[in-house]
Amino acid sequence: MMNRGNDRTETLNGIMDREIEKNPHSRGLIDAFRPVIIERNRLLDEIAPVKIDFSTFDKIRFQGGVPLIRQQNLFPPDDPLKEMADRMVPAMKEGFPGLRDDLDRLQEAWKKGRLVLDDYFRAFPDHGDAVIDRWAADLHAKPQGFALMMHQLSRIVLEKRAQDAADRIKGIDWTKGFCPICGSFPSIALIEEKIPRRWLHCSRCGYDWLFSRVICPYCENEAQQGMDFFYVENRAQEAAFSCEKCKRYLITLNRVSDLHAHDLDVSAISLAHLDVIMQGKGFTPMTVCEWNSF
Repeated sequence: MMNRGNDRTETLNGIMDREIEKNPHSRGLIDAFRPVIIERNRLLDEIAPVKIDFSTFDKIRFQGGVPLIRQQNLFPPDDPLKEMADRMVPAMKEGFPGLRDDLDRLQEAWKKGRLVLDDYFRAFPDHGDAVIDRWAADLHAKPQGFALMMHQLSRIVLEKRAQDAADRIKGIDWTKGFCPICGSFPSIALIEEKIPRRWLHCSRCGYDWLFSRVICPYCENEAQQGMDFFYVENRAQEAAFSCEKCKRYLITLNRVSDLHAHDLDVSAISLAHLDVIMQGKGFTPMTVCEWNSF
């Protein structure tokens, strides 16, 4: 009998293959991220970070727009960071062979105690990138590989935290366009087919939340003038929401059926051509990801 991990891997591979079939130009990006996404999801199933005590969670502050990460530490020091990092390195080398040397330097540094992975999480979310830049300078390496590694580790831990916190925040109103768990802005939105509600997806922690279809998630602009959807001809299901007020855009899957399984991170990667178009028009993504930075 197929176990849950193998079943999820098979499902993810099927999703990625379908996205490549729909958007052949995305093959290079999807195949690069394929081993990274597969290993990350294996770790989500197999690694058990320590449980967080949510007893200090303040419902009133949350309703006022203070996400979970601003209320308590979501990165306790006992998380198995080195184990997760050691597992991620081969997958990242497979997908991004150009980063091999830098990843080797990073792995050797944490194994020999020249850097402490937890330093990044203590500085997260405000100053995590500064830690990465310091590591890269100290090790005479480019920061891109370090950033990709730490973003994957933080995704695993934060997704676990989001799963643990789901019951705590269930039914509590959240009206912001940034993530109620980690405070990041969405990387992609999905508008359902049967009930046209808009779900926002966070690539930083994998959480999905409902948000108004008539408000810009980034600047909360409610004036319909200046907000629009761009799409490639005959591909209206794959669009980019844009707001002239803040000059931000959000990749959006419009009226998607539930006939096939989907993964919003994979969908966002497969639609990177829309990122190119929107950035060419002078718009900026609501959140910067590895696949939409040009």
